[in-house]
Amino acid sequence: MVAPAVEGIDLFKIAGRSISGWVPSFKMGATSPVKQPFCSQLEERLLLWLEYHPHVVSYARGDIGSQFAAAYRLPIPKHAPFAIGYTFEGKPHDYLPDVVGMLTNGKMFIAEAGMEDDKRGDRNLAKAEAARKLARFQQGIFWIGTERTLTRAHHYNLVYLHARRKPFPAFAEIVLAVQEIWPWGEVASVEEVESRLAGRWPINLAEATIWKLVGDSLASGHLLVDLEQHTLDRILPLALLPPDAPALVPPSLPEMLEVLAPTDRSASALPELKGQIAGPTVDASALSEKQREQFHRNLRAVEQVLAGASQTSVAKASGISPSTLSRLVQRTRERGQMACLPHGSYRRRTTMHPAFQECIRRLYLLPVRLSMTAIHEHAEMREVAARLEKDAGAPVKLPSYDQVRREIHRLEKEPDLVAVREQAKALPRARSSPDSFVLSIPAPALLTQVDEHSLELYVMTPDGIAVTQRVHAAVLVCVKTAAILGAVLALGPLKEEDYMRLLKQAVEPKDRLVLQAGCEHSWPCYGKPAIVFHDRGKIFTSERARQVLVDRLGIITEQAPPYAPSAKGTVESLFRWMTQRFERRLPNTSFGVHDAKRAAEAGGMTLEELERCFIQAVVDDYQQAWDDLRRQRRCVLWEQAVAQSGVPRYLGSPDDLKLLLMRAVNRKTPHHGYQVSDDNRLSFQGRWYVCPGLLSRLAGRAFDVYFDRRDISVLYLFVDGVYVGEAYCPQFLGDRVSEWEANAMRKHDEMMAKQAREQGREVRAHIQSEAGRARKRKSAEIRQDEHSRQWDRQREEIHPAEVLERLASVKPKKAALPKLPPAVPDSDADREVTCLTCSHGTGGGLRMTHPLLRKEIFVETAFERRFQAMLRSAWTGGAGMSSLLIRVQGRPWVSATWLKRQAQERSWRL
Repeated sequence: MVAPAVEGIDLFKIAGRSISGWVPSFKMGATSPVKQPFCSQLEERLLLWLEYHPHVVSYARGDIGSQFAAAYRLPIPKHAPFAIGYTFEGKPHDYLPDVVGMLTNGKMFIAEAGMEDDKRGDRNLAKAEAARKLARFQQGIFWIGTERTLTRAHHYNLVYLHARRKPFPAFAEIVLAVQEIWPWGEVASVEEVESRLAGRWPINLAEATIWKLVGDSLASGHLLVDLEQHTLDRILPLALLPPDAPALVPPSLPEMLEVLAPTDRSASALPELKGQIAGPTVDASALSEKQREQFHRNLRAVEQVLAGASQTSVAKASGISPSTLSRLVQRTRERGQMACLPHGSYRRRTTMHPAFQECIRRLYLLPVRLSMTAIHEHAEMREVAARLEKDAGAPVKLPSYDQVRREIHRLEKEPDLVAVREQAKALPRARSSPDSFVLSIPAPALLTQVDEHSLELYVMTPDGIAVTQRVHAAVLVCVKTAAILGAVLALGPLKEEDYMRLLKQAVEPKDRLVLQAGCEHSWPCYGKPAIVFHDRGKIFTSERARQVLVDRLGIITEQAPPYAPSAKGTVESLFRWMTQRFERRLPNTSFGVHDAKRAAEAGGMTLEELERCFIQAVVDDYQQAWDDLRRQRRCVLWEQAVAQSGVPRYLGSPDDLKLLLMRAVNRKTPHHGYQVSDDNRLSFQGRWYVCPGLLSRLAGRAFDVYFDRRDISVLYLFVDGVYVGEAYCPQFLGDRVSEWEANAMRKHDEMMAKQAREQGREVRAHIQSEAGRARKRKSAEIRQDEHSRQWDRQREEIHPAEVLERLASVKPKKAALPKLPPAVPDSDADREVTCLTCSHGTGGGLRMTHPLLRKEIFVETAFERRFQAMLRSAWTGGAGMSSLLIRVQGRPWVSATWLKRQAQERSWRL
C-alpha cells in the first residue's frame, strides 16, 4: 500500500497553466486554520467539498512528500506520499492520489479531482481502478470529482460560508442569544434573525455570528438548504437542525465515471424537412455581385431538387449540368448552404507526403523564423527526400514553392503554432464558456484581484529635494463590482510590507482617509476578501503573505498561471484607467520627458500630495464612473451587493492590524529585539525616538518595533507580542514622512554636509597655512638674530691668528673723551679739510686710506665672515689633506688646499 521509496511531487511546479494556491482548513481541530495546497481549481473545489462533508474527520494531500511539507511548513501526513501501484501497458507504475483522509467510522477514503475528458484517458482509468480496489480492500471509499459533480455554484456557496467561519471574541456570547431567538428547525432568513437582535449588539457582530453558526451547521450536516439550487444571501430562508439530529450528507461523488453510450446518429439526427436545407445560413450580401448571382442560382436549384423536382429539368432550366447539380445537392445535404457558394466548401487535398509536412512544420517553428524561400531550399527537405527515396526505392520529387507556401499559410491559421513561432511567453487562451465570468460571481468581495503597477510619476521631499525613484501602486479590487477595496503608493519596487499595508487598508473603514484626502464622496468599500487572486510576484507568494492571509485571516489565495494577464482582467483594466485618466494628466509625469529629476521638479508634488490626489481620483472618479459590463456605477454596485449578500468583516482587535506593518530588524543584533538607549529614547534608522514614560518603563527589556513605510514618524512597540504603545521622532516635528522621503532627505543632508565640510576644510587649511607661515617667519627672524649673536660671540674662534692680529692692530683704542672747552669761533674764515679716500676691493671689501697713515684699513663684510666660517670648519674637521673649491656662476672662484699636520705650510690660489 505504501511505498516510501516514492518521492512526493512539487504541486506548484506541475501546476503549469492551472490556478494554484492555498485553502485554510478547520478540520484539523487546531486553534488556527491549517493551510492545504492545491494546483487546479477542481482540486480547490474538492478540498472545500471535503471541508464541509460531515463524515470527513480529516484529510491531507496524498501526493506531497516531506521535502515539500518542510519547505512550506505543512504538517507531514502519516503516509506521505501515499503511493498506489498499478499496471499500464504491461508495466508497473506508482500513482499518487490528490487527497487521502479519514471518515467518522475510522475508515480511509481516497479522492481525486480533474477534468472529465482527462480522467477518461486510459492511463487515468487504470489509476482510478487501482485506487478503487485499494479503498474497497481497506473497507473505505474512493471519490472522483469532475466539473460536472463539483459545480461552480456549489463551490461559491462554500467559499461564502468559509470566509465567515473564523472565530472572534464576542461569538461565544452572541451565539447563545441567537440560539434563543432562532429555534432549531425554524425557517428564517439572516436578515430576519438579525432584526431580532437589533439594539443588543452591533449589526456587524450579529450578522457575523449568524453566518458563522450557519457555516458550522453545514460542516456538521445540520443546515437545511440545497446549495446546488440556491445562492446564499441575507434574504434566503434557512433552517438549522438540532445537534443530535442525523447529519445531512451532500450528494456523494461517484466512484467511477459513467460510461458514455455510443450515440445513434440516425436516431439522434433531426428529421429532415422537405425543401429545407439543414446547417448554418449564409449571408450573401457580403459577396461580390457575380458570386452572389451564382450562389442564388445554385441555392434555388438545390431547393427545387430537395422539394421533389426532377434534377434534369432543374439543371436544364438553371443552366447547370446534371452531374454538377447532383454533386451540389449531395454536398448541400452534408455541409448546408455553404456548399452553394463558389469554392465555398471546396478544399483540395494536398498531394504532399506527410514527412514533408512534418519537416515544414518543424522548420516553421524554429526560433530563427525562416522565410518561405529558406524553408523551400532548406537542406533538411532534401534529407527527407533522400530518406523517402531509400525507403520507397523510387525517386521522390521535392515539394514546389507553391506547395510550401500553401502549407505555411495553413500553419499560420493555428494560433498555438504562431505563438510558438513568435516566442510568446504564453499561449493565447480561447474562450471556454459563453457565460460572463464576472456576472456569475454571487457576492461582493467573494473574489478579489490584486496586482502592482509602475507609474511614470516622480515626487519631491517636503524640503524640495527631487526623488528619482519611480512611484509604484498596488490595488485590491472586487471582481463582482469592480470596486476598489484598497490602493497604496510607494517609491521604488513594492515590498511585502506594502502588500500588508494594502490588506490593512482593505479591511478597515476609510472614513478618516477620505476626510484627509478631501474627497467629495464616501468610500464604503471595505471588508475581508474571501479569495485573493494574484500573480507570481514575490510579495504575493512570500512566506509572510501566506502566514497573514491564510493562517491569520483565513483567506483563500489563488495564484495565476505564468504570463497570463488575461486571468486578472479586472485589475488590468483598472491599470489602463490609471494610466490614461490619472498618471499622464499630472505635471510630474515623465511620459515624453524621460528625465526623472526634471519631471519631479516640474510637478513639485510630494508623496503625500500625490497620494491625496490618487485617493481623490479613486473615490470621486473611478468609483463614480459608469461600468459598461455591469451597467451601473461602481459605488452603487457595491452598496447594492452588500445590502443583498453582505460582506465579511474583520472582527479582530484593531491593534492586531498593526502586526501587518513592517517589522523592524535590529541590524546590530538581528537575533534580539530593540532596547532603550540612555534610559529614555530609542535609536531607529539613525534617528532618535522618544515617548515620555513608556520608554523609561521598557529600559533593560527587549521589544519588537513595527512601522509603516508610508509614515516613519511613529513606531509601534510590542512586548512579547502585546501592543504597548508608540514612539515618535522629534526630528520630523509631527509631520508624515515616508521612508523614501526620509532616505532622500538624509542623502541630501549628507551631500550638503559634505559640501560644508569641504568648504570648512579649505578655510581651516588656509588659516593653518597662514599660521604656519607666520610661525616660520617668526622662527626665521629669531634664528637670524640668534645666528648674528652667535657669530658675534664666536668671532675669535672663527678668524685665524693672523686675521686676529690684523684686526687687533687696526682696532681703534678707546680713549677717554676729553672735555672740550667752549667753542670759540675761529678767526680764520677758511681752512683745509682732509678727507679719507674710500675704495672697494676685489672681494667686495671696503678699504679706507688716511693721508697721514697711508695704510689700508680692512673692513670685514658678511661674505667674508661666512667664508671664514667655512674655512674654520674645514680646518678643524679634516684628518689629512683637505681642499675647498668655491664656484661663482659656474667657474672656479677661490680654491684652498692644505695639510692639517703641516699647518705652517699653506698655499693659496686665487
